[in-house]
Formats: sequence, C-alpha cells, structure tokens
Amino acid sequence: MGLMRAQNRQGASHRDGRRFGLKVAEPVENGGLLECFFGKDGRTCLQQERFVQFLRDFHDEILRLAHYDYRSCGTISAKDFALSLVASADIRHISKLLDRVDEVSNEPQIRDIRITFEEFKNFAELRRQLQYLSLAIFSYGKVNGVLTKKEFQRALSQVCGISITNDLVDIIFHVFDANRDGNLSSDEFVRVLQGRETASRVPREPGLKGLISCCANCAKNYSSAKRLL
Repeated sequence: MGLMRAQNRQGASHRDGRRFGLKVAEPVENGGLLECFFGKDGRTCLQQERFVQFLRDFHDEILRLAHYDYRSCGTISAKDFALSLVASADIRHISKLLDRVDEVSNEPQIRDIRITFEEFKNFAELRRQLQYLSLAIFSYGKVNGVLTKKEFQRALSQVCGISITNDLVDIIFHVFDANRDGNLSSDEFVRVLQGRETASRVPREPGLKGLISCCANCAKNYSSAKRLL
C-alpha cells in the first residue's frame, strides 16, 4: 500500500491515507481495499492478474464518470464529447477551441450525433498511446502536417491498433480543423491531447536518479518507435 501511495501525486502529503477535514481514527490501510486485496487477516497474497483486472475496472469507472451520461441514456451529445476533447487545452488557445465547440450545435452533420461509452473508451485508449499517435501522424500525414479523415483513421488502425467511428472522426475534425479545409490540424490536436496526459502523469524523480530513469525511458521509447517504422 505504501508503494502504491508513493506513486501517487499526493502520496507524500498523505502517507497514512488520512485527509484534512475527515474524522478518521486510524489509517485507511485498515479499510475495505486492503481487505479486498489481502483478505481479512492481511495474509492472502495479491495475484498480479487480479490486481491488473482491478486497475482496468477502476479505469473504466473513471471513464464512465468522464463520459458524464447524466441522463443515463447510454450516450452523450456531440457537443459534450467536443468539450471533453478541449478540456485540458492550453489557456492561450482555449477560447478559439471553445468557439469551435459552440459551433457544433449549428452543424447539421454532427449536432445530432450521440457518442456511446465504447466509442468514448476507444478514444481514451488513443490518448494513452500518444507517442504512437504522433508517430502515426508523422508517418501518414502530408508534408504540410495535415491529415484527411481517411488517412487519420488508417493511421490509427495500422500504427495504434485502434479503430474509431466516423462520428468521432467528424467531431474531432470539426474541432481541430483550424482553417476548415477538411484536414486535421495535427499539431494542435496532439498538443491538446499531450496537455491532458501531462496533467495526470506521475511526477518524475528529481536529481541524478531521475535523469538516469528519464534517459532509460527515452531509449526504450525510441527503440519501440524504430520497430514501427
């Protein structure tokens, strides 16, 4: 439990699991999650497969909250999905992106689109593969850095192994087609996704140890990218 908390962004300030303002008599290690993982006596071994499945289920629940199906109808509107796209955009660019989101309601081709949780989940998986997404755009994009809808879908399928629906593509291109030429403004798109992933990233360790770890990760990522080219 201590190791898991150490990897959390706020782990150092909440070492015993307590939070300010909460009347808790003892650390949360004595709560239900520990019992779920290690049994009532704390002696049961936690299997890797079980823990991985727990993380997957937990991630899905977080995505369901982000999907924000407040009417419990199984889908969200095109505008709500567009808002989720730009939620972590740089403050310097957020105004123009929100203007494009507002235009969704006036576009007959996309305003009535409904996004299911599975579609939302597929796009979330795409965000987690941002490195490969950037590689896909570089590999399949034109010299001027733009992508057509068909090129975009083909790149995602072949490089990232993810297929997204035409409805998702139409909304993405509406928000990130800066000059309305039918092509994706790839730099802007990747920058917004990168901002979202950076916001939830575990902070890197400072000092020499952190530098060595960073270099090792860069070498690993570079090798993975070369295998895809």
